[in-house]
Amino acid sequence: MRKEWFSFVAITRKKMQRKSKEPVTHRLAMKAASLNWPAEKQKIVNRLKREERKQVKLKEHCKKLNDVQKNTNEKNKPDKKA
Repeated sequence: MRKEWFSFVAITRKKMQRKSKEPVTHRLAMKAASLNWPAEKQKIVNRLKREERKQVKLKEHCKKLNDVQKNTNEKNKPDKKA
């Protein structure tokens, strides 16, 4: 989360510099970013949860496909008669 915080501060700093047309210190940007951070943090947490759910769903889907593929391969094999 630390990386996301500093990334958010950098974005906030750029916005502030565009708005004020003057250089903005990192410390000042941190103060401004802290006001909007809770909402941004929630977005990040939700995105991570969503990606995790997608990964689980994808694994389940791949597992089902492999099971179906194995079943069709077993049915198509000719029986060996000795």
